[in-house]
Amino acid sequence: MKLVHGRLSAVATAGIALALSVSCSSGKAPLTAGGAAPKSAAPAAQRVLNVYSGASGQFTQNFNPIGVGITPLNGTYGVIYEPLMFFNQARADDVQPLLATGYEFGDNGRSLTFAIRQGVTWHDGQPFTTDDVVFNFTYRQTNKDLNTAQPFSLVTSVAKLDDTHVKVTFSEPVYTWLWQIAGQTWMVPKHIWEKITSPNKETNPAPVGTGPFMFGTFTAQSYTFKKNPHYWEPDKPKIAGLRYFSYNTGDAAVSALAAGQLDWSGLFIPDPQAQYVSKDPDHNKFLNESFLYVTNLIPNLTKAPLDDLAVRQAVNVALDREKIIKLAFAGLGTMPSPLELALPVYKDYVSPKYATAALDYNPDQARQILESAGYAKGADGYYEKDGKRLSITCHVITGWNDYISTMQIVKQELKDVGIEFKTKEVSYNAFINIQQKGDFEMVIWNGWGGPSPYFMYNNILNSESIPPNNQNMARWRNTQVDAALKAIAAIPPENVDAIKQEIFKIQDQLMAELPYIPVQQSSSLAEFRTVNATGWPTEDNPYALALPFSIPDNGIIAKNLVPTP
Repeated sequence: MKLVHGRLSAVATAGIALALSVSCSSGKAPLTAGGAAPKSAAPAAQRVLNVYSGASGQFTQNFNPIGVGITPLNGTYGVIYEPLMFFNQARADDVQPLLATGYEFGDNGRSLTFAIRQGVTWHDGQPFTTDDVVFNFTYRQTNKDLNTAQPFSLVTSVAKLDDTHVKVTFSEPVYTWLWQIAGQTWMVPKHIWEKITSPNKETNPAPVGTGPFMFGTFTAQSYTFKKNPHYWEPDKPKIAGLRYFSYNTGDAAVSALAAGQLDWSGLFIPDPQAQYVSKDPDHNKFLNESFLYVTNLIPNLTKAPLDDLAVRQAVNVALDREKIIKLAFAGLGTMPSPLELALPVYKDYVSPKYATAALDYNPDQARQILESAGYAKGADGYYEKDGKRLSITCHVITGWNDYISTMQIVKQELKDVGIEFKTKEVSYNAFINIQQKGDFEMVIWNGWGGPSPYFMYNNILNSESIPPNNQNMARWRNTQVDAALKAIAAIPPENVDAIKQEIFKIQDQLMAELPYIPVQQSSSLAEFRTVNATGWPTEDNPYALALPFSIPDNGIIAKNLVPTP
């Protein structure tokens, strides 16, 4: 049995997107007379922290952690309910034990045996046992509402080996499903959920989990979680609880944060130093996690003119990304890798061949590429070929001002090299629709992954991930990439070197065909106050993702916070 107490390689497919709305609803923490809120008047042991996770509208009392297509209230995952293991995406290859203390693959990756933690109780006082773990996998395997997708559709049997071990068997190797199986399967109590026959219709208003906090109170404007006094990890948590709010607008949420009304949030602030930290420099802190997403200009490779590699290459070198990051993204993003790889987190997965590869700004080279491909400038200053002007239309979501600002800069930069660039603003729903149907020439959107490079690559590059299946919106089909991803799926996660060799093959094809045009490694800001609690993640100690809506990181952070004396 492999003990999970250190660093190991974990690869899995990704299909999880966390959307944060900053145009929000009505509940609001009370303002203080002086504007900035002082330390909580409650004694340290009774201190409840105020949290904003991007909620909009009135809250609906839904804490269902397992329904398909259901979005429960923030904190359901991680704070109330826990998985078997924690995959820390703030570090490469960092997997830690939670409700399981270890795991072992068997049968050439077709089975997983978990060592189940002892001494854990549910919030209602009943013991958490191997019977609960067996139930969780069996319930998802056999319930028609839950077994429509992998990995649960791959489960063939679940067995209790003894009082401390559970074995799950699958129809194919699941090395690349470890994250979903062990890190995203939220354990629910058998004695409650075995009575629920329609999990997709269940709102679970009084949740019972194993997490560090328990359900407290609920109103349509706010809800609370209270400390679990019988949590399995000794002396944790130390804070008394969490209180979640929503706001009418994003500006109202930023104002509340600046006024000291919130202890923890994940708001995008153009100038966090001036708008937040300066209000209380001793206690207001933020962390910029610019390694979770890559913002891309995504060409539709099934449509002209971006099906032409020369056009993609010309656009790529025509972009002044430092200018875009500074002006459109307030300087909070970072320069992206041409490998669509989050750096420096995954620097060990960069092929030696591309160790110094960078995205250069070279307008002259853009013109040379086009002219070598048979394009010639017309009288209007734009390149054309076969009598047709080289023109690109890019869709962007209305109101997404940073992306819209990016479009304005790109338009001028491409005009300078002889490419017409037009934008089309559409609603969010319309944008998702054209993404899924492929009814576009180009869109601007984020790519995301998981706790290894495999996740990003499988998510946006696998031909099996072309919508509606996943996020390969470029519609890229490459047999060598597909073969490498399939090979990784059959490699045990501890065989890091073999996985890297397949990753390097993918990078060769990325560099050759340029299916995506990176703009930046996107900024993800987490803000927190130390006046009421300390122990937040830092750049030097990224023990979890700092965003209050990252799961189960939110629970990992909350249980590690210490009330400020």
